[in-house]
Amino acid sequence: MYISRRFLAGGLALAMLASACSDDLSQTADGSGAGSSGGDTNSAAEQTITLSQGEFSLTSGLATFGDCDALLTHLQTEGAQRVTAWGFNDGGYWGGGLVDDFDVMEDEEEAMEDDAASDAVNSSSVTESAGVGGDAAQFVEGEDFSGTNNQERGVDEPDIVKTDGARILTVTNGQFTYTDANDGDPERRGSLMVGYSVQDMLVSGNRVFLFGMSYGEDEGGDIALPQAASSASDVSGGDSEADFASDVDVVRFEEPHFYTPRVRIIELDISNPDDIEPTNQLLVDGFYLSARLVDGRASVAIQSDPRDLGFLFPQGQSGEDRALEANREIVGDTELTDWLPGYILDLNGQESTGQLTNCTQVHAPSEFAGFGSLSVFAFDADTGLDTPAAASVLASGQNVYASPEAMWISTNQWIDWASLDDAGRRAREESFSTQIHGFSINTDTPAYVASGTVRGHLLNQFAMSQQGDVLRVASTDGSIWGANNDSESFITTLTIDGTELVETGQVGNMGRGERIFSVRFVGNTAYVVTFRQTDPFYTVDLTDPANPEVLGELKITGYSGQLHPLTDTLILGIGQEATEEGRATGAKITLFDVSDLNNPIDLDTWTAPNSWTGAEWDHKAFLWWPQESLAVLPIQNYQEQFWGAVAFRIDAEEGAITEAGRISHEPDQDGVIGATDCTVVDAEDLEQYRGGRGDLAALAEESFWIAEQGGQIQFCGEGESGANGLFCDRMDWFDVSEIGTDDVIEMCWPEGPGSDPVIRTLVIGDTLWSLSYSRLQANNLQTFEAGPFVEIAR
Repeated sequence: MYISRRFLAGGLALAMLASACSDDLSQTADGSGAGSSGGDTNSAAEQTITLSQGEFSLTSGLATFGDCDALLTHLQTEGAQRVTAWGFNDGGYWGGGLVDDFDVMEDEEEAMEDDAASDAVNSSSVTESAGVGGDAAQFVEGEDFSGTNNQERGVDEPDIVKTDGARILTVTNGQFTYTDANDGDPERRGSLMVGYSVQDMLVSGNRVFLFGMSYGEDEGGDIALPQAASSASDVSGGDSEADFASDVDVVRFEEPHFYTPRVRIIELDISNPDDIEPTNQLLVDGFYLSARLVDGRASVAIQSDPRDLGFLFPQGQSGEDRALEANREIVGDTELTDWLPGYILDLNGQESTGQLTNCTQVHAPSEFAGFGSLSVFAFDADTGLDTPAAASVLASGQNVYASPEAMWISTNQWIDWASLDDAGRRAREESFSTQIHGFSINTDTPAYVASGTVRGHLLNQFAMSQQGDVLRVASTDGSIWGANNDSESFITTLTIDGTELVETGQVGNMGRGERIFSVRFVGNTAYVVTFRQTDPFYTVDLTDPANPEVLGELKITGYSGQLHPLTDTLILGIGQEATEEGRATGAKITLFDVSDLNNPIDLDTWTAPNSWTGAEWDHKAFLWWPQESLAVLPIQNYQEQFWGAVAFRIDAEEGAITEAGRISHEPDQDGVIGATDCTVVDAEDLEQYRGGRGDLAALAEESFWIAEQGGQIQFCGEGESGANGLFCDRMDWFDVSEIGTDDVIEMCWPEGPGSDPVIRTLVIGDTLWSLSYSRLQANNLQTFEAGPFVEIAR
């Protein structure tokens, strides 16, 4: 029988801490204690819970906390009130032992663990500063090269490709690669295998910050500073796949166990492109949401959940009371480390650990929002990673939007589903609201600003926009799972009053029976697209935040999933064409004339049946280069078997969209398909091993199968790799020592048009660069003819 080691004395500790709760809590702006209904289960301001060791009071939600004892008391009281015989949320997602009808609690008298919470540990380690590369200083973003397609001017967003006009940095297929642009003649320099969990990056001078996830051991342990392989990569790019070399450096991490989610930030020093070095890393308990870079300061948003508390589950109905009592005792015995995220910081091999957020910087919204914590922390990107200082809200987060002043994070409102009957569940499923939490990011340390709630749910980061002191929010009421006959879309304006976002104005009646598919705020105007069968394109005047007004509406087939302002009067919509019944038929772009907000017009459209574009939901995949009136977006077309990018010229005066060219990363058809420096294995040579056991038998079977598919198996010596027109993967796990070779085995199969689609494009000078998962290719900006390329990842 499993019984938690934290069982004994929990109620006593909880009662003692609860008595100090009201004395340690900070007051709200008006001087009164912050109040809370406690979610759907609390209607009284205070409730008494009786445990076997005594009684304690449940107080309402708090605005701020005076010290760590008050914060822990709040978490324990909320937890003890809301825990059930099945843990949180009626069992939810946390495991535990079983309590049957005959368990005797008092038989367990194990010693309690002493894991006292501590404040963040400061580190005195300082990393060397690195300046911007010499050649990059002569290039100006927006004039000489295109940058990331950011939502807000001056707020850089992380992406998988970054350039300063002289170099192109990429993260694809788990590999970071540095490429010199060289006026369209690329040269691949250093590379690092950084792992597939790396999602994107920010760059400041010669510092690169990679953001992703780690699933290391549960209690921290020895997380080693990433070390590069002993030999540096010094590889020149070319115009042939055979030029891709195998000597890629590897960032190695110690990963003893799985299933402990941590945000991982890896700092790279790229001052020497041929010897890229990982210098520092930061691990923080939780999930990575997003990051922003403003004036050299990086702000990172994460979502953290409490640790597994080891709740007990009843084996029979009569065991529920005992399980509930035990689970309350478990909650009463928790420490802050069970609830709040910690960090592990490694600065040049000097490791420090601590709690991410100081207790006085943890805030609770006035309405209970769950046991997770939403945190924003920052660091100076010019000097590198350092001891993190964060602000946190006891809530969850999903969509991240940032202005130059603040980061706003939204999530669907927390609902205590266990407290609702069937009718209540159905009602809540059809009517959601969204909580929004704000953090200032224009100061040295992020600070909590305010929280508020809007009706409905938000689509993505573009549903929020800050202008001055006003936050504008676009939302759709009704079920979050899709539109229904009662759904309706709104734009709500909010202003900050103390620590509360207060509704200033609202306009609705957009898209009855539909939901928002795209939204874009431009100055005092909002453009909103809703869809179910047709595409109403709305223009909304926000000049007076207290009285927003829908001015115009245009109904066309299909929808726009992304809206991009080209000029003051032209908006480009990117999405899907659809039938009158609402069935999507293929990629579509639409040019909207909004010179008269009361009467928006669709000037021109382009469609491609049986296709789609990643730019519909990923705005960073779209390129607009105004100097050439050039729009480029990736297209994957099943009908034409095309998986590249399409370039368009937008004629503002004529209001016309003209397809100007196409770019693809097709294999070099001028050479012989399968040509390689490696030794190709004849499947017949392995016939004798078929039907047997072991790796050779498996290799023989694979060889016959892949030969039937038009591929090949090959042995590659040092410096040999790849085959023209084929995608090759190393099969390091095959033991072929019986054949008498120590070469590496590669399995190669036809790439096909969809093996390596174009996912990003950018402009440097007269070159249009295209990026796929494995290739960076230079193309002529006028003719779109393919030029030299380098292989950047396997």
